Amino acid sequence: MTAGAEHSGQARFFRDFLRLAGGYWRGGPERWRARALLAGLTLLSAAHVALAIRLNLWSADLFDALERRSMDRFLVQIGIFALIVGATVLAGAADIVVKRRLALSWRRWVTARVIGDWLAEARHFQVMQIGGPTDNPDGRIAEDVRIATEYALDLLQSLIYAVLLLVSFVGILWALSGRVEVFGLDLPGHMVALAVLYAAAGSAVAFLLGRPLVRATDLRQTREADFRFGLVHARETAELLALARGEARERGRLATAFATIGAAWGAQTQGLSRLMAFSSGYLALAPVFPILVATPRYIVGTLSLGGLMQTAQAFQQVTAALSWPVDNLAKIAEWRASVERVLALEDGIRIVAAEAARTGPDAIVFDRAAGVGLGARGLCIAAPDGTALLSDIDLAVVRGERVLVEGEAEAAQALFRVLAGIWPWGRGIVLLPEDDGLLSIGERPYLPEGTLAAALAFPEEEAAHPPETMAKALAQAGLSYLAPRLAEATNWDHDLGVSEMQRLAFARIALQRPGWVLLGATTGALEPEEAGAMIALLDEVVPDAGVLLIGHHPGDVDAFDRRLTLQRAPGGLVLLQQVAARRRAASAPRRRPLPLVDWLRRGYGHGQDAR
Repeated sequence: MTAGAEHSGQARFFRDFLRLAGGYWRGGPERWRARALLAGLTLLSAAHVALAIRLNLWSADLFDALERRSMDRFLVQIGIFALIVGATVLAGAADIVVKRRLALSWRRWVTARVIGDWLAEARHFQVMQIGGPTDNPDGRIAEDVRIATEYALDLLQSLIYAVLLLVSFVGILWALSGRVEVFGLDLPGHMVALAVLYAAAGSAVAFLLGRPLVRATDLRQTREADFRFGLVHARETAELLALARGEARERGRLATAFATIGAAWGAQTQGLSRLMAFSSGYLALAPVFPILVATPRYIVGTLSLGGLMQTAQAFQQVTAALSWPVDNLAKIAEWRASVERVLALEDGIRIVAAEAARTGPDAIVFDRAAGVGLGARGLCIAAPDGTALLSDIDLAVVRGERVLVEGEAEAAQALFRVLAGIWPWGRGIVLLPEDDGLLSIGERPYLPEGTLAAALAFPEEEAAHPPETMAKALAQAGLSYLAPRLAEATNWDHDLGVSEMQRLAFARIALQRPGWVLLGATTGALEPEEAGAMIALLDEVVPDAGVLLIGHHPGDVDAFDRRLTLQRAPGGLVLLQQVAARRRAASAPRRRPLPLVDWLRRGYGHGQDAR
């Protein structure tokens, strides 16, 4: 990649981040409050620098007082120091409050935006189908958004502080350095040059000593994750493991997995010991080195004791400011990775939104004209990669009709999803009822957390149906034993079995009595007699409704007016060329933005921060 392309990629990364999160500052409802808090945070950073400067001047005054053995001046400096400490405490507390309020507000805005894009028009489902780096959306929204916003503020504030610190103390250190003669040359500001060299040398040595540490830390975390996965697998398969009497083999497998942690731990320990040994010496030398360098000037009388201590402190402040990039490498890398993960989810959402919004001959058109019923005309369905699943489907269901469509599971599922309006990959016409009286239920109904009554009435309000009507609907679906639990709130998705949830779907139909019913293998987990009873229930509670069941039905097929069989399209045939090209482009390897961070971290890292 050329330098220009690399710079373009980095610019695009920051541009995308601003597109994701910058609206909070530009047009969000709390933008003025956010700007005020950010201004306050900047002023607090300046206050911290001002206090550091005042402490530096106080150091000179204190040691000058000690040099003169003046008790009066010493007591005055004690009082000044108390004021500096009090101001530092107040500034530190205010800094935490302001920064955390701003971080939470920014995170709330970005989270609401991402969730709003994700949980809209079935995009949360569609983005899972296209593959690529869009897995684990819950982690991206809950954790990565937090890191992207919180770390951005931390890095911005620490950078502002480091810049202000450097600008302020370079001038102080330059003035305190005076002029020295080296090999006959008169050199001003030599302590500034030494501070730059000291910080650069320390960073370079730490970089070299830490080279194996990041790799060792990554290896250890991988081994830890493998061990945790083994424990989770043993828990999730507990019954199967017990029935197979496989505990001994599982113990051996877990012991082997833990042994690999020990090897990675040892490699990490070696890297940490080397880095810690250097860091200990570096930190111990930092306050002493400038004193050793400046002592000859103190001995000859060109520098007072207070000036000597002030020089040492200013030297430390300059080296601390210059060390900001190295000190924050781990945090920058983690921030970048989290931003990338959120941006990848947003990219996936935009892709499926664009593909769902296609128009023209290569798009699915929904026809809600009067009297068209439910079905499809000239419909071709593609997989998310653009290859054909089904082609030339013509289907029409009228009121009062019962139609069963069977076929290969993936193809049947895709047809159901297209008719339900959540599968945008295909072309042709989908026929839908003119009104909104269509109830679509897949293999299992969606059961929101809360009371059973709320789950049964969904998407309608629980208050729309009296308890006795709900109890009757449950009884009609063979779930009368659940009627006493209508007011109970729990996670019904976990509390009920699959067959019970499928019966609950028919109880919902009996309760709501829609004009059109679209089912996707909603009887597949029932016994043949039970499945037949559920179809018979539809004849009882919604005799005039049009019913289309797509997928496996174990019951008597004679209960349906018509029975159709799907024929899957030949494999490999590309139906949507643009979609296929987009998937190929998404699968191509991409260079990560900010490659300098990766390059540096391969040679430097902190054991507790490396990822």
